[in-house]
Amino acid sequence: MYKKIIDFLFQALAVKQYLIFSGTFFILTAFVMLILDAQLRPVGCPDMISLELAFTKSAFNQILNACGAEGIRSHLIMIWVDYLFIFAYTGFLANLLGSLLKGRGIDYGRALTFFSFPIVAGVLDLIENTILLIQLPNIESLNGGLIFLASSAAAIKFILIGITIILILYYLITAKSRLEPKS
Repeated sequence: MYKKIIDFLFQALAVKQYLIFSGTFFILTAFVMLILDAQLRPVGCPDMISLELAFTKSAFNQILNACGAEGIRSHLIMIWVDYLFIFAYTGFLANLLGSLLKGRGIDYGRALTFFSFPIVAGVLDLIENTILLIQLPNIESLNGGLIFLASSAAAIKFILIGITIILILYYLITAKSRLEPKS
């Protein structure tokens, strides 16, 4: 089932003609996130990445105490906006990597595996955001297990995004070297 979904997404997203749309959508949502965060998050309140990577109930609670009610509210708003950003970065990274992989003579199974990295990162981000949405309004009853799960999902997400970016750079460089005339 998983392979069929990834295969379907690969066929649907690995299209060079979508790069302008997916890239523009990614840039616009990233810009909105930066502007909103700068306007909403109070001074002294740690950013979303700090919250995502808290790992422990005490670290999470410490961040919430530094933020206060206004900061918690800003994080809740940013999480809702982040759902849109998840689709933007997942779509763009999958679109770009898939476009670079298609037609390169790479084993199809390997191409699907590489292509799945940004997709899995997006799914982990959805899980992380949902857990944070459950935890933030209920600071009196924080669950250390859920906080650890959200932080673990975030850490793996960042690793997968990093691997995806490395793969994109690798295939961009090797594509460029294939196009250069040999002396």
